[in-house]
Amino acid sequence: MKYISCLLLLFFTLDSNAADICAEKQQFRIEYSRCLDQQIETMQRDLTTWENNHLIQLQEIAEKTGRTDPLKVFKRSRQSFKQYSTDHCRWQYLALIPDSNAGASAYKKCMINQLEQQIDILSKITY
Repeated sequence: MKYISCLLLLFFTLDSNAADICAEKQQFRIEYSRCLDQQIETMQRDLTTWENNHLIQLQEIAEKTGRTDPLKVFKRSRQSFKQYSTDHCRWQYLALIPDSNAGASAYKKCMINQLEQQIDILSKITY
């Protein structure tokens, strides 16, 4: 289990500052948007990996102790995070309308920021 955590930490550090990776393409609207999309996709995969790692550990704890509450609450928190992130970034998009390009970029940068923070949080949790 510690081996998996170390690998995940390595992947996380490679993806840090994901929005900065796309900064050089900012003058080219379509390339910039695609770059942000690619960063979001990569970070969502990394987040899913971290979440699955915690699910496995919480399932092991539930099997050993018979306590399933941590697993249930973690699953609920995953859903809450997804909803919160979407809503938190959506209002930033809506605030910039009618400039949909600026709004889309703001939404994507916000999502990258949210994903980075969540990965950082999950990477520091130990049992």
